[in-house]
Amino acid sequence: MINIHRFNEQFRKEYSFLYDHNDNVAGYREAVNAFDEFIKDPALARFVQEFAAWRKDPITSDREAAAFMFALETIA
Repeated sequence: MINIHRFNEQFRKEYSFLYDHNDNVAGYREAVNAFDEFIKDPALARFVQEFAAWRKDPITSDREAAAFMFALETIA
């Protein structure tokens, strides 16, 4: 089970890194595409929904999607 606080901390780090580099980061496009595939699985999509509800902000941008996947890779 993933600790939501730890995940959020990593998500924020990844998002800031992407922002600071204008999304010009190796694996960025692949992470966005992986997120699109990730949410097709109802069980995995539920975690995305829970995370969005917890932080009271849905994942709506490519940068957020990539940050989510980079955080997931680091934490999991």
